[in-house]
Amino acid sequence: MTGRYTGLVALVTGAASGIGAATVARLSAEGARVAALDLTPAPGADLDLRADVRDEEAVQAAVARTVDWGGRLDLVVTAAGVASYARAHTQTLDEWHRLLAVNLTGTFLVLREALPHLAHHRGAGVTVASLAGVRGFRYSAAYSASKGGVVALSRALAVEYAPAGVRVACVCPGSVDTPLKRGLAPVPDPDPALLAHGRALVDPPVARAEEIAAAIAYLGSSEARFATGTVLQIDGAASA
Repeated sequence: MTGRYTGLVALVTGAASGIGAATVARLSAEGARVAALDLTPAPGADLDLRADVRDEEAVQAAVARTVDWGGRLDLVVTAAGVASYARAHTQTLDEWHRLLAVNLTGTFLVLREALPHLAHHRGAGVTVASLAGVRGFRYSAAYSASKGGVVALSRALAVEYAPAGVRVACVCPGSVDTPLKRGLAPVPDPDPALLAHGRALVDPPVARAEEIAAAIAYLGSSEARFATGTVLQIDGAASA
């Protein structure tokens, strides 16, 4: 394991489980001091923060606390997210708002607060979207809309902040073995043809969270200087 992050400070949201927790572990192993933001305790972090990414004031306070603690901010990873399945014609407005608020607005709020600090040290932001944000995905209209928004937001920020020396990249995982995925309630009586749509072609057809964290660690590092505006799909050829 290289020390690409020695002396650097990172903030990871959604850090208590899944891709977020794996990213905390990976960045720590590479020498970063990591602040972890979640609603519940995050394992392995140097600074444990509690905040709901939908709460503007809580996000502002968490970013400020990170900078006060670390003296700088070099990387932000926005891995906080929620998901659910529903047929579009039965999708409730409350659930639509919840998915967009956590996945898209939460990502925006964290990055908005972090960008001035990242610019000071020519840092990076890595967002976590989904394969569902770049291609049609079954029973996921609200989730796809929220993650597609994350992709578009990431590209827009990459362009806007490139002159300030800030890089913004996005990872779009396919199926990943996380508590979020395992906790999803299936849609009753799904169409078998749709269930086969977009499946990974590798064996096993589900990625490990650590594999996504490795890509995040690359995109956030100085080795990825030219990878701003990049949208990296990690999906086992499901979109090929």
